[in-house]
Amino acid sequence: MSQTESECSDIERALSMLSPEQIYALMKGVTVNQRVHTIDYSHKLRRIERNDMYFSAEPKPHQLIKDRPMSPEEYNGHRDGIWEAIRMEYMNE
Repeated sequence: MSQTESECSDIERALSMLSPEQIYALMKGVTVNQRVHTIDYSHKLRRIERNDMYFSAEPKPHQLIKDRPMSPEEYNGHRDGIWEAIRMEYMNE
């Protein structure tokens, strides 16, 4: 029998001699960490929120401006402007 097994059997033997009230009194003094592990998702949620805001406002390439399709330059200008506005909004928080 190894040392660990003998220590466990000694503990079991000692606990078997205690009454339930004595075990309860003994366990009241033992502190248990209820908060094992917490994951902070705030950064991920902000990133998802920012992307949702961008893609809901992003111009579509087939979108019309004054009854004509957008040129690639206009599309890129609108897209970059929206991205900058969203980026500035989140940087000021």
